[in-house]
Amino acid sequence: MASCSAPISSWPSSSTSGYHAPAPASCPMRLFDAPHIAYFLGGLTQVLLALILWALWLLGAFAGLYVLPALPVSPVALHGFLMIYGVFPFFVLGFLATTFPRWMQTTPPTRRAYRDAFALRVAGLILVYAGLVLGDRAVVLGAVIMAVGDARLVAALVGVYRRARETARRGVLLFTWTLTAEVAGLLLYAAALWRGSPLSPLIAIRVGLFGFLIPTLFGVSYRMIPFFTASVLTGYRRPLANPQVPMAFLAATASHALLASLGWHAVLAALDLAIAAAAWYHLVLWFRRDVMRHGLLLLLYAGYAWLGIGFALYAASNARLAMGLQALGRGPLHALGIGFALSLIVAMATRVTRGHSGRPLASDTLSWVALFGIEIAAVLRIAASIPALDRLAPYDLSVFAAPVAIAALLPWATRYAVMLATTHREASS
Repeated sequence: MASCSAPISSWPSSSTSGYHAPAPASCPMRLFDAPHIAYFLGGLTQVLLALILWALWLLGAFAGLYVLPALPVSPVALHGFLMIYGVFPFFVLGFLATTFPRWMQTTPPTRRAYRDAFALRVAGLILVYAGLVLGDRAVVLGAVIMAVGDARLVAALVGVYRRARETARRGVLLFTWTLTAEVAGLLLYAAALWRGSPLSPLIAIRVGLFGFLIPTLFGVSYRMIPFFTASVLTGYRRPLANPQVPMAFLAATASHALLASLGWHAVLAALDLAIAAAAWYHLVLWFRRDVMRHGLLLLLYAGYAWLGIGFALYAASNARLAMGLQALGRGPLHALGIGFALSLIVAMATRVTRGHSGRPLASDTLSWVALFGIEIAAVLRIAASIPALDRLAPYDLSVFAAPVAIAALLPWATRYAVMLATTHREASS
């Protein structure tokens, strides 16, 4: 058996779904042995906290089960912040801090860099929650502290990028831009909440969604889904990657945010349709029928498929607005935020956690329960934005989306938190 004192980077890891670890031994967690451990644990905790808080608010607001307290921040702006800036950066930063050095074959960020960054992010997030009682100034300060923490790790990752050879940097530039947008969005949110500010916090939410989250996850998918597919399917030929494609996608999503702010709905509908077509083109380009036989790989494809659905819904919504009809509300946003982002995070976190802990790269029942629950929650939230469908339910359909997501994610999050906390060390071959 390998020693528990050996660094995680020296452990053997699973590379294909057919691999089975020989007689693994359990080792106690060391929180900062690798960046993804602490960050994924933070993300698993925060996704449940954010959804539970939102479910409680919805049950009071729409079901009338109790009187809601006054909040110092708009509930919608708070929910958007806690999801886009509270949940997803934990997973994105943890993943990139672990994989960046491998992609570019250079030295990783120091343990002190990601440990300090994580501590600041958690401290800031705790202050944001405390601000619901203490007032908006605490929320502002919490967002600023989160930005400082994330900037600390982003600076370390930029250092990794600069140390790499020019050829190794190709296709990675996107992430330096999107992570910078995440830090800027946190500061913009804090500025919007400052008393007397003319800014709307929803602008920061838009920056976080279209400047950070969606292009980052597309960039990860563009790089990793063909790679994962090639590692599993015999004879699979990876399509030739073009490093300009992720940057073009970022330009398109940033243009979406700008055009939405300007209210140019007809132009926006055409742009959104083009983004949806590009997303589906890559899905068809990467997919092979044999993917259906590999559950963990299929999780990734199922999550990615929502990217095209989300932008197709945005195209339909903006086309309706251009014709003077009612839009689809926040349905398209949740197709991207729940259907695409949350599904893909579950798939990625499942694969990374299993692979980096020496477990077989295979999906389990809890991962599929989490994915199906997320899909149902996404469909419910989209249906709630369509009046003809929403009227069929006794309550606003969005009331049901959060509890469904919580019920689906709780067993998976608990299982994978334990998996992160008690890592399996494989026998050396």
